[in-house]
Amino acid sequence: MCAEPNLAETRKRGRPRDPDLEARRKAQILDTAARVFATYGFANTQVQTIANHLGVGNGTVYRYFATKEHLFLSAVERGLKELEAEMDAVMAEPSAGLEVMRRAVFAYLAFFHRRPEMAELFIQERAAFPHHHRPLYFVTKEDGQECKHREFFERLVASGLVRAIPQERFFAVVGDLLYGTILTNLLTNRPADPAAQAEDVLDVILNGLLAREERP
Repeated sequence: MCAEPNLAETRKRGRPRDPDLEARRKAQILDTAARVFATYGFANTQVQTIANHLGVGNGTVYRYFATKEHLFLSAVERGLKELEAEMDAVMAEPSAGLEVMRRAVFAYLAFFHRRPEMAELFIQERAAFPHHHRPLYFVTKEDGQECKHREFFERLVASGLVRAIPQERFFAVVGDLLYGTILTNLLTNRPADPAAQAEDVLDVILNGLLAREERP
């Protein structure tokens, strides 16, 4: 006589659990949340609205993010980490001084051209969470990032491209120019070509505004 099947064992022998499913679902939620928050604003966005865009119940969203605040800040942090990864990859390239600087400026502008919602979220973050805001890539004070910046700047100086000014001054000025560019693109809704804007920024940074004979 055959034994009755063990239902618990039957369930265990069902479709194997996908170890990447949680990561994929979280990424999908964060991508959608970033676009919805950017469109409607943090205060005017409900978790249910994000769930509707995903085609799931809001309980699914809450399973991964306990509050709307947690979801918003997670979307911001994810965007910053994506930007950081792209910039780190460029700055680690063994290119010559001018080429690596050109690629770094272009990569920064191209990221926000591809992901304009992230620039909007950074503005909203400053308004909704003034004490949480992390400095953007070029002005971060984290130890690991500061080390990467120092190595990058030393390569530029060693190449003869950049004069030996204080490193913090270099990154603060470049960072302000680039951040101002992406915010102006967003706030004026102007069409932007990252390659052309990168060349404009580099021209002003490297060649200045004064004619050669007028330079001190």
